[in-house]
Amino acid sequence: MNGWTAVDSLNEKRKILIEDILKRFFSKYEVKQFSENFLAQKYKLKLSGIKSLDKEQIEYDIKQNSKINAQIDLLITYAETRLPKEKFLELLLLLGQYSITYGEFFTAIDIHEKIVKETKGLEEFTNFTASAILALGEIYSRQALWDLSFKYIKQAYDMYEKTNDPKGCASCENLLGTIYGDFGDLKSARDHFEKSLGWLENVPDTYQKGKLEINLGIINNMLGDYEAALSYYRRSLVNFEKLRDLKRIVEIRHNIGMLYTKKRQLSLAIKEFDRCISIAMQTGYLSSVGLAYLSKAYIYTEQKDFYVAEAFADKALDICRKINDKLSVADLYKIKGVIFKHQKKYTMAEDYLLTSLRLNKELKNQLNESETAVELGKLYKELNRTEDSARYFKIALKYYKKINSSVETERVKEIIQV
Repeated sequence: MNGWTAVDSLNEKRKILIEDILKRFFSKYEVKQFSENFLAQKYKLKLSGIKSLDKEQIEYDIKQNSKINAQIDLLITYAETRLPKEKFLELLLLLGQYSITYGEFFTAIDIHEKIVKETKGLEEFTNFTASAILALGEIYSRQALWDLSFKYIKQAYDMYEKTNDPKGCASCENLLGTIYGDFGDLKSARDHFEKSLGWLENVPDTYQKGKLEINLGIINNMLGDYEAALSYYRRSLVNFEKLRDLKRIVEIRHNIGMLYTKKRQLSLAIKEFDRCISIAMQTGYLSSVGLAYLSKAYIYTEQKDFYVAEAFADKALDICRKINDKLSVADLYKIKGVIFKHQKKYTMAEDYLLTSLRLNKELKNQLNESETAVELGKLYKELNRTEDSARYFKIALKYYKKINSSVETERVKEIIQV
């Protein structure tokens, strides 16, 4: 046996199909260039030189969640004829949230649409309908389908207001704040988080307030106020450790890692990401694993360990594509571009960075667009393409000045002057 598998055969067929499509639109030289850069058989990573913890993380089997869908389908069938309607709807909401947590977004959509169908026109179940609709808004926001997300959030908001549900309204405002944060519109994000806090002013809700503390930490981290950010993270960590909410603990650990990354305390950042990955692996929180791998890939590029960085970036891409996390995929293209730049593969670096820039523009993510623009500026500076370099640095500086981030503005100015 030569080790050739059905997967290899399928990949080869896909490669031939893409090459056939390329021939219809591009010259022989362009087809050859694209094929060599992007369709060539990738080497198999030798993990012997990588430290044991990183090796264990890279070898993590992302297919282990594949049984979840079947188990959920069977459980729904089993419960539908055995539980009273209200209990059945509670079960569906819980299963829907589990599906979101485990990155099974298509299953989550099916479940929440079933709740909407089951409760349609039944006023006594309006809260279930609103919760399901808001969950759909969350799922679509994670896939960067903004128009759909806003549509569902508005529907849920209207229902919560009609039934005078402050917790529901606070959840809607919190999700809107998160979306505007993803856009890089930090002022609007903060406004929505503050409105969310307003809804909870007279409501004892440790969980919701803890979520808002996480988000306010993220905003302050983006603005460069690291002490305030760390204070918010630590307060929320105490609350969620009391609640034993592993999902939120993972999220906070990741955000603290991001803060240390911004402060250039990379060893501390790695420790936080490893804590995050350890819990996420044990619990099967695939989206959290993917985000932490992305973050470790970035740190290893900063430490010039491009071999390990590429291994983590490729693994993160596998996960993020599986769960349709478009924002993270765009960010990973940026990291791959940085890796190729340091490997002196300038054409590939430019292609990956420009792809990252295009995707971030399409996804309306101004923050990541600006970060990618900085990397393009650095690439073109190295290639002595002065006008291109200046143009992309200008794009980044315009955004950082707009959000009043003096830390990032100074960082870019220093890069330009070097």
